[in-house]
Amino acid sequence: MKRFLLLIAFLSFCALSSAAEKSAWQGPGTVSCEEFGKACQRSPENETLFFSWALGFMSGLNTDLLPNRATDLHGLPMETQKEAIRTYCNAHPRAAYFEAVFKLFNRMRHDQGLPNYLNTWNEPPK
Repeated sequence: MKRFLLLIAFLSFCALSSAAEKSAWQGPGTVSCEEFGKACQRSPENETLFFSWALGFMSGLNTDLLPNRATDLHGLPMETQKEAIRTYCNAHPRAAYFEAVFKLFNRMRHDQGLPNYLNTWNEPPK
């Protein structure tokens, strides 16, 4: 638990230190896959923090898709989803964690016979 709180404090500090910069996304999902791996090596329960972020992120993606057939986030068992993220991150340490989440989201869409998210996304008006 102590390590979990230290990770939260570290991530909060990073977010505050870059508060002057504009950012559409914040949280653990914005770090590199390498940092994700290191955090999980330090304390395996850190994966829960990251995966919570991933579920919220995918839920947000789904919100945009509700009129156009949302992705069933229970389409794969949670452990399989976590494993997919770990596998992607191990193979792509320089990628952002959220890239692994996008890959997982699109995999579930594909498995459910739905189009790739990027094919259904509409750019917001300027």
